[in-house]
Amino acid sequence: MKKIVILTCLKATGCCTGAACLTAFYNRSGGFRPYQGEELELAAFCHCNGCESMPEQDAGMQEKMERILKIHPDAVHLGVCTLRKDTGRRCETIAKLVKAFQDSGIAVIDGTHSSPRLPNIGTPITI
Repeated sequence: MKKIVILTCLKATGCCTGAACLTAFYNRSGGFRPYQGEELELAAFCHCNGCESMPEQDAGMQEKMERILKIHPDAVHLGVCTLRKDTGRRCETIAKLVKAFQDSGIAVIDGTHSSPRLPNIGTPITI
């Protein structure tokens, strides 16, 4: 069974319920389409601590990272909300988290649910 983590943006918590991410996960649609027919465990659903919060300086984010690393997930899926609307890129905080996961041997995958902003949904991210 593969363990999956979903990471979303703190700024999205004001309007996001997580329903689209969870629906895609359970239906194996969007970014989870490659897992059709596989058993998955949603090991964590969390958000970053904000664009201004550098993971290496934020004790709360460090604790989240440690907890995720202890889970040993097979992949971390980034919600579309982790893409900045103004640039279409991920903020420096998310980029550092992606690098930390990748440095720990964890695949980081683009997207959860479908969105026109995610042309490469379901594919590994390289930073």
